[in-house]
Amino acid sequence: MIEIKTLFFIIVNRGKANAVLRKAQECGATGGTIFFGEGTIQSKLLEKIGLTEIHKEILMISASEELCEKLHNTLSEAFMFSKRNNGIAFSIPFERWQLQASGQEERNTSKKIDASHFCIMTIVDKGRSKDCIKSARAAGAKGGTLLHGRGAGIPTDFYFPLVIEPQKDIVMIITTKDKVIPIRERIFSDLELGKAGNGIIFTLPVSRASGLFENRSEESKGVTS
Repeated sequence: MIEIKTLFFIIVNRGKANAVLRKAQECGATGGTIFFGEGTIQSKLLEKIGLTEIHKEILMISASEELCEKLHNTLSEAFMFSKRNNGIAFSIPFERWQLQASGQEERNTSKKIDASHFCIMTIVDKGRSKDCIKSARAAGAKGGTLLHGRGAGIPTDFYFPLVIEPQKDIVMIITTKDKVIPIRERIFSDLELGKAGNGIIFTLPVSRASGLFENRSEESKGVTS
């Protein structure tokens, strides 16, 4: 059984994930999973000509805490995440737990996570991701990354056990701790996620983030990749 302590995510422009994975393997990573997605950009000029999304690849790697730190340092330097639009990396820690014979969970709470950033995940029906991003930006988010997926279920009022697979949009937003609640509540309210079937939203702590533009106060505002 593989023990996962941290999930390490890298979001880069389409076509770069394989190069990032090879570099990660040089650092000790045993492998990774690549997802296709879209990144949202905020530009009045591009909105006028209909270009508001750019193709992205999301690389996910399971790692120890030590490997995670090495990946942050090595990949950020090798792929220049300090420059705008070159990519971002973030890691999500996992709390260790095991199920006892009695059915009770035994958790290891020896290490407290003091996260400065969080990952907000919203899952909605296909086509509602733009509304989600719009609400998030109104509450202070810089943007997000969109992934496509499928849901599965059986209608409770249907006679035959027919499995349905409606297409879903998964919106991933990385933001600072002070903006998490306003963004989450705005999305929840605007998209009416309190109603059954409208979607779900949850947050995960980020133990470290690299490449977020809001963290680069020393970078000139006019610098782009």
